[in-house]
Amino acid sequence: KQWYQRRVRANNLRIKAPWLLTVEKEGTNMLSRKPQGVLCDISGVLKNSVNRVDVAIEKSVEAFKRLQDSGIPYVLCTNESCYSTAVMAEKLNKIGFNISADKIISPVSVVTQVIKENNHRPYVLVNEKVAGEFSQFDQSDPDIVVVGDAEELFTYESMNRTFKLLVGGERKFYALGRSKYYLDSGELKLEVGCFIAGLEYSSQVKAEVMGKPSPVFFNRAAKMLGLSPGDVVMIGDDVDSDVGGALSAGCQGILVKTGKYRPKDAKHPTVKPTFIADNLSHAIDVILSMK
Repeated sequence: KQWYQRRVRANNLRIKAPWLLTVEKEGTNMLSRKPQGVLCDISGVLKNSVNRVDVAIEKSVEAFKRLQDSGIPYVLCTNESCYSTAVMAEKLNKIGFNISADKIISPVSVVTQVIKENNHRPYVLVNEKVAGEFSQFDQSDPDIVVVGDAEELFTYESMNRTFKLLVGGERKFYALGRSKYYLDSGELKLEVGCFIAGLEYSSQVKAEVMGKPSPVFFNRAAKMLGLSPGDVVMIGDDVDSDVGGALSAGCQGILVKTGKYRPKDAKHPTVKPTFIADNLSHAIDVILSMK
C-alpha cells in the first residue's frame, strides 16, 4: 500500500509540476520563504564562455527579464576579477541582457571600497585588465596585499615577490575569491584558489576573501538591496562558493545544473542547497510562483 501511495503521488507531481520530482529525488527542500531579493551569479548561470566568447545560456535572457519585470530587486554577484563591473555589464548587454554596472558586485569593487574606507596602500597581483582600477591608490610602501585571478601573471617571480611581502605577518592579505576552477569552452580551468592557498601555506598568513564564498561579500550584496541576508536567495552553479557561501551568510541558496555543475554536487557532504534547479529559468519559475 505504501509503495502504491508513493507511486500515485509521484505520478500526480509529474503531471502538476515535474520539477518537484527533482527535489524529492535529490533530497532538497523547497525554498522556506519567498525571497524579497535575488543574488545571481553570472558565469555558468547567465552565460558560458566558448573560445573566450560569451554565449547566453539557453532561456537565461528571457528568465532574467522575467525577474526584472517582476520588480524583485536583484544584484549580480560574481567572482570575476579579470574585468571591471562596467566592462562586465557591457559584455552582458552585447549578448541580450539589459544590465547596468551598479547592479553588479565583484571582488574588485568590494576591495577597492575597502581600500578607500581604510586609506590602504595596496600591493596588487591582479589581472592586467583590472590593474587600472587600482591606479587611483598610492601603492608605495604597501600595507596590504591584494591577489586576484592574474592568469599568465602568476609566475614564480610574481608569487615569490608576493610571498616576501606577506611573510612575517605585517600586512593584511586580501584574496579576490577562492574558487577552485571555472568553465571555459567546455573545459575546467584552474581558478585563483590554488594560488591563494599556496601563498597562505608558505607565508602562514590567512587571506581575507573579498569574493564568494565569504559571508562579508554576501552581506555587502544584500546591503545593496537594502535587505538582510535572510531575505535573499543566491542562484549559482558553484556548490561551494555560490551556495555554500550564501548559506553560511544566512541566505537561501539555489544550485543550478548549468555551468560548472557536476552531478556529484547534488550530494555534497556538507553543503545542502535549499533547492536544485535545472537552470536559471527553472529557478525564476520557482521564485515567482511563491506567494
